[in-house]
Amino acid sequence: MTETAAANALPYTELDGFGLRLRAWREHDVPAVMKGLNDPEALRWSAMQATPMDEAGALDYVATRAEHWKQGRHAPYCVTDAVTGEVLGSVELHKIERRMGHAGVGYWLLPEARGRGTVTRAVELCVRWGFEQLGLHRIDLGHAVGNAPSCRVADRCGFAYEGVLRGFLPAAGVPGTYFDTHLHARLATDPYPAVG
Repeated sequence: MTETAAANALPYTELDGFGLRLRAWREHDVPAVMKGLNDPEALRWSAMQATPMDEAGALDYVATRAEHWKQGRHAPYCVTDAVTGEVLGSVELHKIERRMGHAGVGYWLLPEARGRGTVTRAVELCVRWGFEQLGLHRIDLGHAVGNAPSCRVADRCGFAYEGVLRGFLPAAGVPGTYFDTHLHARLATDPYPAVG
């Protein structure tokens, strides 16, 4: 690793709280990656994946997550149950601009982990780390206007609604089609919501 790359690398830290453990992705997580990212709801709202993911794609997904830490622009976490270690989904800070003090947050869950407040707790744990350990000032959360569950996550995690980004999010598998996107944001100076 070059001196510049080392300077840009993010401090990797496992995060514990709200009954969850956030850790790095590992090769044995490949079946969970395939299940989660091939789920119809994940495919419906994903701007990055137009076709089902095979094992090679899932292996690449895990490998690139490790590289993201070194590059310093993404902090991708595997969300697991703190007691059982069961993989529940993913949460990450992305587009991290430490000099500017801002980033975005994104996530997906396995179908069986939905409806239990898992993503709300995972987002909150990750966001607090971004504010407290990375020194970020602002974190954005964007989602397709029709994605009501993500809108509820934003509300529960204290992200203020800021408006609509017209035609911002490419629709997976439909070239030339774009979703309008709700933009929410939270500042380090905003009060922490009650979560957990």
